[in-house]
Amino acid sequence: MRPSRLAATFLGFFLTTTFLLQWWQRAAYPFELWLILVLLGSIAIVGLVADETQTMCTYFCAILLGVSLSFAAVARTTHRPSPSTVTWFARGQTVTLLGTIADEPDRRPPSVRYTLDVRSLTQSGSAVPKPVSGRVLITDPTGWPERAYGDEVTARGQLTLPGTVKEFRYDRYLSISGITAVMMRGHIESTGKNRGNIMFGALFWLKQHFETRLNRLFPEPHASLAAGLLTGSRRGIPKHLSESFMRSGLTHIVAISGFNITIVISIVLGALFWLPLKWRLIPAAVAIVAFTVFVGASASVVRAAIMGILGLFALTIGRRSDVRLAILWTAFFMLMINPKHLWYDGSFQLSFAAVIGLAELSPLIKPFLSRLPNVLGMREALEATIAAQLSAMPLGILLFGNLSLISPISNILVAPAIPLAMLLCALAALTSFLVFPLGQLIAFTGWAVLQWIILVAESCARIPFASLHFERASVALIISYYIALGGFVIITNYKYSQDRSLSESSTHRSPISVR
Repeated sequence: MRPSRLAATFLGFFLTTTFLLQWWQRAAYPFELWLILVLLGSIAIVGLVADETQTMCTYFCAILLGVSLSFAAVARTTHRPSPSTVTWFARGQTVTLLGTIADEPDRRPPSVRYTLDVRSLTQSGSAVPKPVSGRVLITDPTGWPERAYGDEVTARGQLTLPGTVKEFRYDRYLSISGITAVMMRGHIESTGKNRGNIMFGALFWLKQHFETRLNRLFPEPHASLAAGLLTGSRRGIPKHLSESFMRSGLTHIVAISGFNITIVISIVLGALFWLPLKWRLIPAAVAIVAFTVFVGASASVVRAAIMGILGLFALTIGRRSDVRLAILWTAFFMLMINPKHLWYDGSFQLSFAAVIGLAELSPLIKPFLSRLPNVLGMREALEATIAAQLSAMPLGILLFGNLSLISPISNILVAPAIPLAMLLCALAALTSFLVFPLGQLIAFTGWAVLQWIILVAESCARIPFASLHFERASVALIISYYIALGGFVIITNYKYSQDRSLSESSTHRSPISVR
């Protein structure tokens, strides 16, 4: 019995059960269900004593454990409205909420969105606050005065449940962050400051000042593009440029994802090319931790960092089985915390697909790019781009209904520029804090690289039939694509292993002695 197979069985059944439970979410599952699982587990444990059935019962225990943990994770994270939760009062009535801003404000001038961790609620016509719990997304239409993470505020307005916006299940998207109610036009007043986590407050402050420095160094839309590459902020990118990125298949470069962080790793590996690979892994990991902390260490960025480190693991470790298990274990721990990532979080799904592509497709793509130069890790970045696109593109079609036909060409043209742009823009901003004119000089070079990315995006987007829009993507066709891609990987790996076995057998074959 191989431990890797046992782990794969446990993880496979956990992920499958979690995926299926999106259609049966309960805060408390029936007692009979838990009783059946306990009885089956008891039978399997008794069967472990017998030598004949030991292996089978061990696998059966792994299956039961995976299924049970999946039910437990879903039950723990399923919201149940009650008089002690803010959702109970989200019926369109005017209320006053008291709470703390629990996340980085989403500033989209002229309005700002705040995530409020509510402590008490006062209904209209009443002067007695009721202690409640829950998170509410509050939109301040004026955006002024600005509030920050950790500020204690009161918000007055109509409290409603999030609904569907143009067929987009907004309620499901907000539930990922634990938000169960919204206040579209809230009148906000500050009542205190520094009530949040000091470390996160400092990180968000640092990120805001870093983006402000980028705005001083670069004109628009280059400043917004630089912020998108380095911090994942896309708020200032003009609508026409966002559409060009979408049509050319380059939207993924302006959001912090596992792919972008993998590029950061590639830069570090390329810059330390004279060191042995095992010595380069530690600086790369330190760079990822520093980058994650620098951009705010939000849940999405931490998830992207984990996926990016897995991408590094996939690119540098030879044993595929270890990489696959690492990916599955990462998904297990993340979904134990919040199973909704698997159901409703498109960025998690795309990052997961991209990392699988890095693990399985990068080794197959590497021989075709061996003649390309590897300055600043550009070759690794190109490998990562192609592998991630091949594995994540069909899922992107299913999620967003858009297929960029020009995407392979645009990504190949842009891939070498992305790590260079990230390096130059970060270096320009950091240098400008010390010597501003020197930062401007570096920013001028960074502007040229950003201009190339914009030029490629706009030029490719203008090509007729550069992208296709699907009202409803064919699920069967996308599943067929992944089956064909998986078959190609399996067949290619099998041929490679056969060729390697023949080569090793011929090398170690004993010479025939002649008497």
